[in-house]
Amino acid sequence: MRVLFYYRGIENLGVGYLMSMLRHHGHEIDLIFDPGLDDNLFLKAPHLAWLNRHEALLERAVAFRPDLIAMGSLTNLWPFCSTMAAKLKQRIGAPIIVGGHHAQALPDYILESPHVDMVCTGEGEVALLALVRRMERGEDYTTIPTLWVKKDGAVHRNEMGALENDLDQFPFPEKQLWWEYGCFKDNLEIFTGRGCPFKCTFCNIHYQREIFRGKGDFLRKRSIGNVMAEFRQNLARYDVSFVSVHDDNFTTDPHWVEEFCEAYRKEVNLPWYCFGYPTTIKPRLVKAMKAANCATIFMGVDSGDPDVRRYYMERPMPDELIFRAARLVKDAGIGLQVSCIYGNPGETPEQMMKTLRMVDAIRPTQCSAYIFYPFPKTKLHDMAVQMGYLDAEGQEKVRRGVSGYHHESILKHPHKELAETLAKITPVYARAPEVVKPWLRWMIARRMKRLALFLYIVLIPLTFPFLGVEGIKVTLRMAWRALWRRAPQPLPAPPVPKPARRRAADHRRPTPRSHCQRGRTRRTVPSPRPRPSVTSSRPSMA
Repeated sequence: MRVLFYYRGIENLGVGYLMSMLRHHGHEIDLIFDPGLDDNLFLKAPHLAWLNRHEALLERAVAFRPDLIAMGSLTNLWPFCSTMAAKLKQRIGAPIIVGGHHAQALPDYILESPHVDMVCTGEGEVALLALVRRMERGEDYTTIPTLWVKKDGAVHRNEMGALENDLDQFPFPEKQLWWEYGCFKDNLEIFTGRGCPFKCTFCNIHYQREIFRGKGDFLRKRSIGNVMAEFRQNLARYDVSFVSVHDDNFTTDPHWVEEFCEAYRKEVNLPWYCFGYPTTIKPRLVKAMKAANCATIFMGVDSGDPDVRRYYMERPMPDELIFRAARLVKDAGIGLQVSCIYGNPGETPEQMMKTLRMVDAIRPTQCSAYIFYPFPKTKLHDMAVQMGYLDAEGQEKVRRGVSGYHHESILKHPHKELAETLAKITPVYARAPEVVKPWLRWMIARRMKRLALFLYIVLIPLTFPFLGVEGIKVTLRMAWRALWRRAPQPLPAPPVPKPARRRAADHRRPTPRSHCQRGRTRRTVPSPRPRPSVTSSRPSMA
């Protein structure tokens, strides 16, 4: 079977796992990647849409001749995903399956699209492999757990399948196709586990815990040996200088983290970045992380007001606990990136300013600030509806994936202009010298959100000294690769059986290329030179 994947914006490890799962079991895969240079969910630049080279992507898709098309979509990617689904259905006609958080939260809505045939409502590795196997054998695929299938005018809503408790059973996620599109070079992204023990109301984690209840362990960690083997494989292939660990909360299991740090220090020792929750950051833990060359810990502050944290976000922690966790990180010599959210339902101007003052008092290395976005099926989404901040028009915008947490607020919030101004000023304020801060507060008082946006953009190299610069480099690399992208030659048609009397002559004709040769023909970017000092390790799967 040939399966074509689609994604937009940045490398996605979840899609990478799906691709490697199918390739590991003998299926052909390819990826069409839209760099989203006109709207990367951080900044909008409509005049750059031509650089996405959609026509070249469609030509690549047609040339691959897929039997199935798999598309990943976060809520704010759905407008782009649905548009591409229509184009792919028109050009190719193959069945289309959509997964990701938006499909998980709103499967019925996604299936209302005439171009979508299936949705994946949970983790997709096992379900997608089962689907491909049944399609290949011509068997009925409407009963596969975790999949909802639209067929012959009916929707088959199957129950959630079991979670795979042993993450070591999955092959390492696909990297090469992302590399060829310019999605990474210096920065290697990795998952060491899945799940989060907390229940923040603005996040999809709390409803995932409900839909996966009774299906296995929601919190899972890979073995340290398995993680190190993935590092060895990728460091042998790519000349990276930094590692980003993208677990929802890396610091949940202190004992596992300490063992990881010891192995990482010996085998990798590149500077790295991870996410931590204030209540899980402990002295012994940060000491081990610093010894393993941890460069930055990302920690959510989210609000500087205890009532907003406790009653709206379900993050019941006192201010002092947040300050103590921040001090531990900074005193250990690790960079601290904090985050905050403005424009929450019911939030007052004074509560927003408390957040700015808390960030200022913490003095982080860098700060990310967001506009509250009511992601579907989250508790804070429902609270916004009940409180009158999200009307019927706003709810439809959420279903359609309009806007995002880096763009304008879609709430009927009386103080949305203040929230939008603060979301752009706070990263600058956190890094600004004291002499500049009165001027920034003057801008905030006058809700000068356009000027705030201008400062945010031009000062990215200063406010985000590594990740901001890395993001700019990746964006430029993706644009360059897209600019010079050429569609591959179509795959040769399947051979037609020859009459028996002509077999003697047929052996003198050129032999059609093998599948792997065709794969090399499609590749338009050379592989990076391997690093000879690190040995490669191939994934295994039971």
